[in-house]
Amino acid sequence: MPQDAFTLRYLCAELNSTFSGGKVNRIIQPNADELVLTVYTGKRTEKLLLDVNPAAPRIGVITDDKESPLTAPNFCMLMRKHLLSATVLGVELIGFDRIVKIEFLTSGEFFDAVKKTLYVELMGRYSNIILTENGKILGGNRGINMFDNGVRPLIVGQPYVFPPVGDKKLPLDQSLIAVFDKAEKTELVDLIIKNVQGVAQNTAKEIVSEFLSKNSCGEVSGKAFFDELNKYLYNTIPSPCVIFENDTVKDVCVYPYACISGDVKRFETLILAEEYYFTERGRVKKFTSKKERLNSLTKTAVKKVKKRLTAIKAKEKDALSAEENRIKGELLLANIYRIKNGVSECVLDNYYDGTTVKITLDERLSVSKNAENYYKKYNKQKRTLTALAPQREQAEKELDYLNSIVDEISLAENIDDLFLIQNELELYGILTERKNTGKKKKQETFCREYEIFGYKVRAGRNNTENDKLTFTAKPDDLWLHAKDYHSSHLIITAEGKPIPEKVILIAAEICAYYSKGRDGGKTEISYTEKRFVKKPPKSKPGFVTYDNFKSVTVEPLKHAEFLKYD
Repeated sequence: MPQDAFTLRYLCAELNSTFSGGKVNRIIQPNADELVLTVYTGKRTEKLLLDVNPAAPRIGVITDDKESPLTAPNFCMLMRKHLLSATVLGVELIGFDRIVKIEFLTSGEFFDAVKKTLYVELMGRYSNIILTENGKILGGNRGINMFDNGVRPLIVGQPYVFPPVGDKKLPLDQSLIAVFDKAEKTELVDLIIKNVQGVAQNTAKEIVSEFLSKNSCGEVSGKAFFDELNKYLYNTIPSPCVIFENDTVKDVCVYPYACISGDVKRFETLILAEEYYFTERGRVKKFTSKKERLNSLTKTAVKKVKKRLTAIKAKEKDALSAEENRIKGELLLANIYRIKNGVSECVLDNYYDGTTVKITLDERLSVSKNAENYYKKYNKQKRTLTALAPQREQAEKELDYLNSIVDEISLAENIDDLFLIQNELELYGILTERKNTGKKKKQETFCREYEIFGYKVRAGRNNTENDKLTFTAKPDDLWLHAKDYHSSHLIITAEGKPIPEKVILIAAEICAYYSKGRDGGKTEISYTEKRFVKKPPKSKPGFVTYDNFKSVTVEPLKHAEFLKYD
C-alpha cells in the first residue's frame, strides 16, 4: 500500500479541512498502539484515529466505536490532561516525510492560551505519538526509538528531535538532477526509493511509468525526470479509490495506480477511501484469525478423539481372539486324558471345522489348569468387548460431531458465523467459556431467512441452530438436508399450502451451497416433511434421522437475491 508522504500530503489536507477549529471532547486509548480523539467540528462530531501499529500505521477518521479499557493507560491520561477541551489549530505533513503535526490551542493554569503539538510518526516499526509544548517533550506513546543509524531517546523535558532521514533528499532538492541524469530507465524506480524522501515503491513505479510514456526514446534527462517527479508529487489531481481483487480489498490510493491491477471503487475523499479500506481489511483479518483459531482448536480435539478411537480399536482387535481361546479351553478339557502333564504344547483335532489346532501350554500347570486359564482369557476378552462397544460408539459420534464443526468453520462467511460456532463449542465444553466482561452481548439473529416467491425459508448456521430450527418447525413444514454431507438444515414454512416445485429447487440449491459438498459440483438434497425427522436420544447437536424422503440433485447457489437477513 502506498501509505507514503505523497498519499499523506493529500490526506493531511483533508484532515486539516475537517478538524481545523474543532474542539476535543473525548480521548481514549483502546490498545497500546491506538489513540482516538473525538472532536466536535461545529457541524458534527468526528473521531480522529492515530494508529502506530508497526504493521500498518495510519492516521484517519473512523465511524466505528472503539472500546475504552476500564483503566486508562498512562499516555491516555497524559493526553486527557493536556488536550481535553483543546481546539485543533491544524493538521499538516512535516516536510515530505511520514510525520504528521497536529497543533492544539489549550488553556494554561492562568487561563492563558498555550500551544501544544502532537507529532504522529508513521514510520513502520519506528512509529510513535509524541506530545510537545514549546518544542519540548511532554510524553510519548513509546519512550524510546531505536533507529538503525542510532538511538533517539525521548525524554520528558528535552527538546523534540525529528527522526533521522539518512541520505534521502526532499523531492525539490536540485541535487537530484545529477542522480537521475543519463540513468538507465530500468534504474529509475530504485533511484527514487534510495534517494527521495517519502515515496513508496508503487508510487515510484507510477511516476516512472508516466515519465516513460512521454519520453520513450533516447537517454533519460535528469532535469526532465526531476520536473516530472515534482509535477507528479505536488500537482496530481486526486481521485481517491480502493482497489479490489477477487472481492477482497487490495489497496487504497490517491488515484487509481496503473501498476496495481484490480477492480476500482471510487470515493469522494481520501478519508472515506482509507476508512473503507482499513475497516474491510480489519474485518478480513479478524475473520481469518478467528477462523484459524477455531480450526486449530477443533482439529486438535479431532486428533484426540481419533487417538482414543485407535486405542479402543487396538483393544478390540486384541479381544477378537476370545472365541479362539474358548475353543482351546474346550478342546483341552475334551482331551484331558490324552495329554501328558508337563508338555509345552499339543496339537488337537478341532471338531467344529475339522482342522487341527496347536495349543501352547504352561509346563508348570496341569492340563485342567491350562484349560481354566484359556477360559479366563475368554471371559476377560468378552467383558472387554462388551465394555469397549459403547466407548467406541461414543467416540465415533464425537468424531462425527467434531468433523461437522470443522465443516461449519470452512463454510462460515462472516465473523458472526464464527462466534455462533464458538458459542456452540463453549456450550458443549470443547472450548473454555469466555469470562463475562460485564458488557452487553450483541443481540443475535436466529438463522438465515429467505423469502422465495412468498414462502418463508430458514437455514441454520450451525448445529445448535439446526436443532432449534428443525424441532420448532411444524409437522407439515418441509425439511431439507444434503445427502451424505454435513449441511445446514433448511425449513420451508408450508402454512397449510402445497409448496411449489420451483420453491423446493431454489431452497435445495441454497442447502447445497451451505453444505460440505459445495465445492464438488452438483449435490443431492433430501427433503421430507418435518414430521418424519427424528432426533435419537442423547445424540449430538445437528444429528437427526429421517424417512419418507425424496431427493433432488442441484447446483450449489447462494441466491442472495432472496435473502432477507443473514
